[in-house]
Amino acid sequence: MFHVAGQYSGGAAADEAYTWTQTQQTVVLRSPLAGSATSAVKCDFAARRLALRVGDGEGSARVDGELSAVIVVDDSLWVVEDDAVVVTMRKAVPGLWSRLLASDEEPAEAPKLLDGQERAAPQSKEQLLKQAKERAKTELADGPSRAKPHIVEGLTGATLSLERDAMPELPVLMVRNCTACEVTLPSGALAIKVQLEGCERCTFVLDGRVLTETVEVWDCAGCTVRFNAKTATVQVDKCRELTLAYAQAGFFDRLMHTGARTVRLTFADAPALATTLELDELQKAHPTITLDEATDQFITRRLSDASGALTTELVVRLCNDFPTTDREVRDFGERTRVHADKLDEVVEGMLGSSLGKNLTDAEREQMKTMMREQSEAASAAQATAEQTAEGRHAARVDFKKKEGNARFKEANYQQAAVLYTEAISLDDSQHALYSNRAACFLKLSRYAQAREDAEACVRLAPEFAKGHFRLALALQAEDKFPEACAAFTKTLNLEPNNKEAQAGLNMARMQAERSRRQQAGELNH
Repeated sequence: MFHVAGQYSGGAAADEAYTWTQTQQTVVLRSPLAGSATSAVKCDFAARRLALRVGDGEGSARVDGELSAVIVVDDSLWVVEDDAVVVTMRKAVPGLWSRLLASDEEPAEAPKLLDGQERAAPQSKEQLLKQAKERAKTELADGPSRAKPHIVEGLTGATLSLERDAMPELPVLMVRNCTACEVTLPSGALAIKVQLEGCERCTFVLDGRVLTETVEVWDCAGCTVRFNAKTATVQVDKCRELTLAYAQAGFFDRLMHTGARTVRLTFADAPALATTLELDELQKAHPTITLDEATDQFITRRLSDASGALTTELVVRLCNDFPTTDREVRDFGERTRVHADKLDEVVEGMLGSSLGKNLTDAEREQMKTMMREQSEAASAAQATAEQTAEGRHAARVDFKKKEGNARFKEANYQQAAVLYTEAISLDDSQHALYSNRAACFLKLSRYAQAREDAEACVRLAPEFAKGHFRLALALQAEDKFPEACAAFTKTLNLEPNNKEAQAGLNMARMQAERSRRQQAGELNH
């Protein structure tokens, strides 16, 4: 049988003879000296054998047999403490031992390592590259994923017509760093998507079909894009003096823009819809916040009401990163709120049940009041959580943290670390986020990063015991044993009954002593 660290693990010895614990790298055996002749203690190591005797005569053998796995003899030692013999053995192959001696029975349940690091070995670069190639092969098997880039770059004063025969079968058209050029996607030609980047004083004419109906324009100045075919979505980032000219208003659906400086929208068949987008003017419309031209995004589109007018709104993100606008959030709240009259109908229906019939008039009125207050409180909570910038921000942090917790429970430590990183990027003042990410890095054998996160955690919350414990585990994994002892001690100061921290401290002390003796040339067996 096998029990958790600190209890008898099986074998031929009596319960009081020894206990053993293990980490990914080390096995520590402890045998008490009580009632024994402490002058007669002997321990012999071999790669697959351990013999420990305490006292003379019959029954002196505490452990004597073949180990279940190989140890590094020169890296193993034993010392006599005040009340016990402590044997520290270094595993030849890091991993989990299910039993100490080969003669022990296999445990009914797989044991757990003291440091919790039950994990598969990290994949090699060759394995990861092979997986990436397999994924790419699958993704390129059919459909638009067979797209290939067609790049027009660095031209000045050129006039180009990108005929279908001159491009790949499914091109992603990229025009980069061109000056004073005219580039046309003619009728009959097609592209998966069109990307314009870093161009000046150029004209782009889209007569052909854009399969995704998406055009992206980045960091362009003094350019014109003429849309003579349906292009529902245009993404504009950090552009100046840009004109988007639509032959028909029906070709347009939405414009997503960031850092717009004089971006003009025109429609040949609906000149009244024309508008000019300017970041400074948008800032005036949002006096309570300071817009960032690199990150704050706006959406310009036609309203669905009878007016069909263009409207420009700041894009906000809900807790799950879903993009929306303040107006849409308010509209949703209005549609989903339980109004007072409907609430009364619900309450009356409940009070018409067998339970309600047994209530007094006063109790019935009290229940109505209570439910109405709960409904109003829920509406207020939603407004706080989703209808204010501060509430949305806090909700996003909490959402990322909860998603990270869920992935951690699934043992998807890499994805959990990504989610915790996203939460930290939103709010770097929460110590628990660093502690949680440190736990991920410990599981992933990324000990330096685990230590850095644990250090950040305890800086933010010096009294948070779990942060010191994870710092200790990271330091121990980096073979920084004196520092690990200090961190384990701090954990125990905050949580005196933390058995894992106590066992870790004992182990770190043994490791520190072994390291000291090795450096001094004093190690003997």
